Amino acid sequence: TSIVFDMSLTYIVVALLAVILNNVLVERLSMHTRITVGYILALGPLIFVSVFDVWLEKFTTKEAYVINLLSVGVVAFGCTGRLFLTLNSF
Repeated sequence: TSIVFDMSLTYIVVALLAVILNNVLVERLSMHTRITVGYILALGPLIFVSVFDVWLEKFTTKEAYVINLLSVGVVAFGCTGRLFLTLNSF
């Protein structure tokens, strides 16, 4: 249950920061750039963890724990930013 709490807390905190940062950057970056970066940040860590942690088993348990939490944070930032900026552009 500890990892579930840690992942949830990480996602919520990063998503909050992403919304605040997106409010600042919404007028400075084009919609295409914001959405593309959001997709890269959302999919990149998922592919990285799938290949190096699950398939190739390159990390120890402690390293995998930290990498998974970092990945959750990056995915949260990418998904929240992409969703918020897509909805905000309409």
